[in-house]
Formats: sequence, structure tokens, C-alpha cells
Amino acid sequence: MKKHFLVTISSHTENLYGIKFLCSFFKSDSQHSLTLLHIYRHNSNDMCASLMEMWQKPEEAIEGRLTVGAKLAIDKSMQLIQSSQMTVDHKLTKTVAEQYGKVKDILNEGQKGLYDAIVLGKRAAYTLQWIFERPSDEIAQSIIRDTTFTTPIWICPEIHESRKNVLVCVDGSENAYRTVDHVGFIMAKQDHHDITLFHVKNSTGISGNEIFPKAEKILSSHGIKDERIQTVSTWGLSTAGTIQGILNRHDYAVVAVGLKGYKQEQQNEGPFAGATVSTLIRKVEGAAIWCCP
Repeated sequence: MKKHFLVTISSHTENLYGIKFLCSFFKSDSQHSLTLLHIYRHNSNDMCASLMEMWQKPEEAIEGRLTVGAKLAIDKSMQLIQSSQMTVDHKLTKTVAEQYGKVKDILNEGQKGLYDAIVLGKRAAYTLQWIFERPSDEIAQSIIRDTTFTTPIWICPEIHESRKNVLVCVDGSENAYRTVDHVGFIMAKQDHHDITLFHVKNSTGISGNEIFPKAEKILSSHGIKDERIQTVSTWGLSTAGTIQGILNRHDYAVVAVGLKGYKQEQQNEGPFAGATVSTLIRKVEGAAIWCCP
């Protein structure tokens, strides 16, 4: 099945970390559809520099105002995609003026488009990190309340292309099993990457032996063969620190984690309350973080 990603692109074309991650991580085994989202500010000088119609080729699918910044970002993104092995059979670019703040605009677009993931680069990720770290702030709370948040978010700092494989964190929560399902769906045709199911033993009292069989069954339902799946369970005083340790020791390209862990589900806490995700967003370098609601 075709995977459809919403990828944020900025006028800072030296970055474009979301596009760079996709190009380095995926091979030609599966088909992808990309919507590139460029958000410009109302007070930006770029807004007054709309390009002439002749700058847009007839075959380009672009919705919105084609500004100088958007044009530069689109061209650079296309260069990266064309030089990669990733198969993209459909591309659409949307350029929109900022309305409610970039994070909320991105999340709203992500919900409208029925995307399989929202792919954020470094700059957008910094803004998202602010929400995680200040959940009591009035603006952050309004974003959380107003957004029906169901689409996985991929946070892509500067990626080390030598990394490979996916580390999936599981703790027995339904959110964790949804994360496993997301990884299985995305990785079904990506045979060059293996998947490690990782459980940190802690005070929940749930063992890896209870968790792994269900998670393995979910991956198998997506056609992922047993030889691509590993399981690791270890004790850790700090869940985030333990995850970060194994992530760096084995050079995983991706760490996938649920936004709402076992304890939060039991206490019916909001999806942005977890300290683990906040710490990973702040500290992980060289690998992408897939956050699944």
C-alpha cells in the first residue's frame, strides 16, 4: 500500500532534514506519495515576492502562493528526491500563510489530509519540543485541546546516513501496540532495515515476555518475517536514558515511541504528558524519532 507523508519544508534550504531523512531511509521497494508543506508568515518580505506564473511549470502540482522561499525549498527538495533511491509516484506542494502558529497549522493540515505521518525537520521540531516541555502553558494547552491528534509525527534532526534499522519501544500500553502497528505498516517493504522491540523493565511490573508475543504478531500481520525481528528487555533506572543508550550503541536510524505510556493510560493523562518523549526529543541526535499517539 502506498505511504502518504506530509513533509514540512522551510526557506532554509541547507536544512530540509525531513526530506533528507526520507531520501536516506527509504529504498525503491515501496511507493510513496509526498505533500510538501511550506508555511510563510504574513509579515514576511517573502510574501510580497510572489513569483511570476512562468516560474511554475505546468506539470508541477502546487497549491497556494508560490513565493521565493517556497520555490527555493521546492527545488532543493526535488533535487534531493531525484538523487535518492526512494520511489515517489506523486508529489503535491502546498504553500500557506501562517494562521494559528506553525505547529498548530502543521497538525491541522496533518489531520485534514489523512497522512500516514507528519515529517518535521529540525526547526519545526524545536517548536514542538517547546509544547512537550511546557504542557501547562496556556498556548500549548489550547493546541492540545483543539487538535484531534491521531497522526504519527516523525521528528528528524540532522540524520547520520550510516545508521539503519528501527528501535520500537514497548511497555504493554495500547499506545505502544499502535506504535508497533505503525512501524509494521511503514516497514513492510523495507527489507534492508530490521526491527528491534525494546522493553525497559520498571515499576509497572510487566515483563517483556508478556509484551513481545503480541507485538511480534502485529509485525507479522504486515508481512514482516521473523528474521527481521529482534527482542531486547533490560532494566533501566531512567526509561529515556536507557532508550538513548541502546539507540546510540547500535546506531539505529529510528526510535519509535508512543506518546502515552502504560502509566499515563492507567491514570488517563493527556498525550503530551510523558517525560520520556520530551527527553528523547531534546537529547536524541543522528536518528529520527517516530512519535505515535
